[in-house]
Amino acid sequence: MHRRLRITDWILLTMLALALGFAPSRALAAERLEFTLATLDGHAFVKLSDFPNRQVLINVWGTECPPCVKETPLLNAQSQIYKNVQFLGIGTDDRISSLLFANRYRVRYPQLQAPNNPAGLLRELGDLHGALPFTVVLDAQHRICARRMGEVDARWIATAVHDCTAETEADGSRGPS
Repeated sequence: MHRRLRITDWILLTMLALALGFAPSRALAAERLEFTLATLDGHAFVKLSDFPNRQVLINVWGTECPPCVKETPLLNAQSQIYKNVQFLGIGTDDRISSLLFANRYRVRYPQLQAPNNPAGLLRELGDLHGALPFTVVLDAQHRICARRMGEVDARWIATAVHDCTAETEADGSRGPS
């Protein structure tokens, strides 16, 4: 009976995670997000507002996270396909480890350093459990319109970008091209 309860709990938690993390949904966050983070090399700061009227995909990752490692080549490729979407990575480990990781996998989109205690930023993005990887897509007004806990795939990215574009156009908040 105890074993059965654990299996049932695991199934329910998995279903909940998939439901919360996979499906893009309208108005996950009505407020615009804003943050400023240092680049991994420490030479600059990047603000979310540096990308006005542009969708942004944010992927939060860790160097010791197997799904993070696995999805990195896909995110690199997708960042080249979706030129109209700004991809940003946020490394949660120390700066040197994160920089070595980004260099090893030749990440081609900006990589930022999470704050020393990334829990607040993760909560702001909708990751209440601190699980990695965690990916969000922001609409052109920088409101969360899709999020996923766990590894992303090309289909999820395509759906999230499409749905976030459609939502922005539907609510009339599309900025100038």
